[in-house]
Amino acid sequence: MLYEAAVPPLLPAQDMDHLRSLLKLYINPAGAMSDLIDSGSWLFAAAAVLIVAIAFFGTVNTKLEESYRIRPFHEFYSPNTDEEAAEAVERDRYDRAIQAYTDEMARRAKIPFVGDRFFQYFSFDPAKFYNPLILLSVFYVPAVLLLLSLLGGIGSFGLVLRRDYGTLAVCTLSAWAAAHLPFALAGLVSYSLTLDPRIYLAMWVASSLLFAIFMVFALRTVMGANYGLAVLIVSIAWPSLSLGTAVAEYISPWLFSPFLIVMVVLYFGGVIGGEVRGFGNSMRQKQSLKRFLHNATVNPKDADAHVQLGLIYLQRRQESKAAEHFAKALEIDENEIDANYEMGKIERLRGNLQQSLNYFSVVVEQNDKHSLSEVWREIGITYLDAGMLDEAREALEKFTTRRSADVEGLYYFGKVLKAQGKPEEARQVFEQAIHYANASPDFRRRGTRHWSKLAQKEI
Repeated sequence: MLYEAAVPPLLPAQDMDHLRSLLKLYINPAGAMSDLIDSGSWLFAAAAVLIVAIAFFGTVNTKLEESYRIRPFHEFYSPNTDEEAAEAVERDRYDRAIQAYTDEMARRAKIPFVGDRFFQYFSFDPAKFYNPLILLSVFYVPAVLLLLSLLGGIGSFGLVLRRDYGTLAVCTLSAWAAAHLPFALAGLVSYSLTLDPRIYLAMWVASSLLFAIFMVFALRTVMGANYGLAVLIVSIAWPSLSLGTAVAEYISPWLFSPFLIVMVVLYFGGVIGGEVRGFGNSMRQKQSLKRFLHNATVNPKDADAHVQLGLIYLQRRQESKAAEHFAKALEIDENEIDANYEMGKIERLRGNLQQSLNYFSVVVEQNDKHSLSEVWREIGITYLDAGMLDEAREALEKFTTRRSADVEGLYYFGKVLKAQGKPEEARQVFEQAIHYANASPDFRRRGTRHWSKLAQKEI
């Protein structure tokens, strides 16, 4: 027992948490991404990518390179620099090299369906095991954030990059490591066997698809994107990897400069002082806030800490965990207004309409202008879902009177009027919704675009 107590742990506690989160991706990817936000480390994720990449490139990519590699012509022919060599002999060597090269190109295996066009975008070079770390960190993550800022209405690219790069980078690197780990292990087991190269190609494709699936959960959890937007972003962000591969060909001689490696560690680790602190600071601030809130929940009378944790989980689209904390807040204070409001919205989405209205009634009794009167919009939507059109109209009319430019509220008000058999009034309200959506400033227009499109369909 004394000996066991003296043995230090193999990994620090934070790295063990990261390892558990990485393995949890196979069971509960959304929950694992949330854990990575709270306890992830860029250095650990980078190390995991390098270790998995060495195994994957050394087995799967090696087999694929052997089977599908396009041999350059210089391997078949090199000019004879001896000036005394007979021209006829040299011409004969060249012709035989051409024939050998042609025969090789005719009988070599090709990538199914896409053929050699595949190599315009991807590479199997087993020596480039460091490429995933570089391409994901320098090209893929910024490309994803740029697409989200353009299509998702989450803010300017510069702001989003500073705020979310560190967190998304950790989740992205962990997703890549987890997606390729099973196939790297399979490659190690099967390396000595003689298998059809298409089996290794299937491993390569499957690992890429699994990475894409994990990235959908990363975008939902880290950025709050819905499934449709997340799938779209993941589907169109992959060319950034191909661009990165082309760029890396030119900068590869400097990639392993000791000075560059030290600077990367300092920058991403946030060690550099002054104004330049690295992208990791934003992530550490989020982790510190989460730990502070968890510590605050130890106080049996602190309902607000549970409310704030619930809001964090809502941003990560983890409604069940959010509901747990809101419920704990209500156990402490049944009149906690924010907890009642959020639980009302959650119960409505779950289809528990009466329970939802009960929560909203507690909010209205305390402050009927809560959340800029949006409680009335939520009440109106709940009544609409319940088919109680008169009550829905009354609530939404009150809301749109107070918030006449709220596009979502106008859309639902138009839905109620249309359901009541008042198509002309409904059309006018839908047109108002479209007008206010188009008149919104750019940073708000992205958020109102969805409701504007729905309103256009109703006209």
